[in-house]
Amino acid sequence: MTTSARIQEKIADLLADGCSHTVQEIKSFLEQGGISDYSEGQFSGSINTLLRNKFIKRIDRGIYVINPHQEGESFMKTCFVVSPIGDVGSETRINADKLFKYIISPVCERCGFEAVRVDQINDSDSITQTIIDKLLSSELVIADISSHNPNVFYEIGYRKCTNRPIIHLKKKGESIPFDVNTIRTFEYDLTDLDNVEETKKRLEQTVGTFSFEIHEDTLGQDEEQSRQIFPQGILTMLYQIQDSISELKEQISKKDTETIQAIMQTSLNNVKKEESTDAIMMKMLWSKLIKDPESFHNLI
Repeated sequence: MTTSARIQEKIADLLADGCSHTVQEIKSFLEQGGISDYSEGQFSGSINTLLRNKFIKRIDRGIYVINPHQEGESFMKTCFVVSPIGDVGSETRINADKLFKYIISPVCERCGFEAVRVDQINDSDSITQTIIDKLLSSELVIADISSHNPNVFYEIGYRKCTNRPIIHLKKKGESIPFDVNTIRTFEYDLTDLDNVEETKKRLEQTVGTFSFEIHEDTLGQDEEQSRQIFPQGILTMLYQIQDSISELKEQISKKDTETIQAIMQTSLNNVKKEESTDAIMMKMLWSKLIKDPESFHNLI
């Protein structure tokens, strides 16, 4: 875990009591927790990240408090989108923009999430730190592993360590690297409107299987976690079976089509071409003459 992430975690622990705390109180708490080797930039960046994600709020200069969800008020959860982005105007950027606009963003909106991509964030932190913060804090991550981009795989691995929800996408027809080929991955085809709608539907179903609750203390909550994880695991397994059945049906349909085409081609090759009347007469004549050479001689 990075220093900034540890700072954010400790700040959240301190402010969890619901009371307001000054910057000096926060720094003292960090020191008591064994965190002292950090820069002012890391501290300020951690505070800004917590403010931006609405985990805390500033009530006065240098004074902060936890940001409780008021009754009747709901905050949109964040979905951080990880994908190859490329330069403006490049084929990679065009694909990333279309995927975000036509698949990810509509799904997130319907599921109560705000979809965010790193190039859309205006942040004073370094782009690497911003990515790490989002991978840690976002309730959901959707990652496009198309083109096997190394940065994407690094970010997927980092997110995996948090044990929080992540969904994988890839272009239809592309292969999946061996190390991740057992992970459920949704294929998309932006040139096929039916496929786009089917992908959106499956994404919504999958988002519905996740639990986005964050427990401050996991001790003594085994029973509650079991109630959450069991149905989530079952639903995820059922959707994986559904995907396998769909893939099997597609393969069977393809094989059936190939078999029918092969049979038709064989039949066509065995069909004799229609013979002319002269050719038929010559066959009959030669058959008779070969059996009776004398008649052949007389004919000549």
